[in-house]
Amino acid sequence: MNAFHERHEGLLDPEAISSKRILVVGCGSVGSVAAMLLARSGVKHFVLVDPDAVSETNLCRSAYDKEDIGKPKVTALERHLQAIRGEVRVDARADCLGDLDDSELEELIAGVDLVVATTDHPPTQGRIGALSYHVTPAVFAGVYARGTGGEVIYTLPDQTPCYACVLGAVRDANMPSRGQTEYGIATGQLAAEPALGIDIQHMTVCAAKIALALLLLGSGVDAEQTIDPSRSVLFVGNKVDWIWKAPLETVWARANRREACVCRLAPGESTADLIDDEEI
Repeated sequence: MNAFHERHEGLLDPEAISSKRILVVGCGSVGSVAAMLLARSGVKHFVLVDPDAVSETNLCRSAYDKEDIGKPKVTALERHLQAIRGEVRVDARADCLGDLDDSELEELIAGVDLVVATTDHPPTQGRIGALSYHVTPAVFAGVYARGTGGEVIYTLPDQTPCYACVLGAVRDANMPSRGQTEYGIATGQLAAEPALGIDIQHMTVCAAKIALALLLLGSGVDAEQTIDPSRSVLFVGNKVDWIWKAPLETVWARANRREACVCRLAPGESTADLIDDEEI
């Protein structure tokens, strides 16, 4: 066994995990750390998409360090991933997803084994959910305001409710706020919220474990037992609040597929009359 995987023995298949390709959209506090955890688990191939540069404010809760300030997040993260393992290969794209049309985004999604969507832009999360649902498994992770907790939603093509179905089920459940939109910004971008890196990483570790389990489905290892398509939503709590009865509690939940939703369409059918940014 390769020395890199010596302490993974019996826990995963090194050859299987090293062949997987991951698309990470959003390389901030969640996406950057999740990518690092997956690289340490043996993933070698990453496509990274994020238009932003690293700032000093990112250093307290992301994978970056002071040498990265001013650099595109995708190239900075590429350096950190390759520092873990020289064999890591990264397609770093400092692009705004809004500048890619659906066919370009669909091509990116079809070329990977898993999508990890960790943007602070709910309409973008919804777009990724719509375009990935029939094609590629995906994980959607988001932190609640002030790091109270967070949510991890995963989708398996034609097996689980899609991203929009889940949000439709929980948005009226008095759940914690995801935070405020940027003042004067009409695109729905969420403003950066104060939150401890420790609290963000609690949710991120859960998201990365789910991502790893999705990559290993069918390999017969223990990690894949994390996945049960009958419940595809994990609420991660950092304090007593909402549905959490104790600090650091996690709660699995399920959602039903909505009739008027992308997951009810056949692949290739138009989603234009189903996806509503105000709902997402």
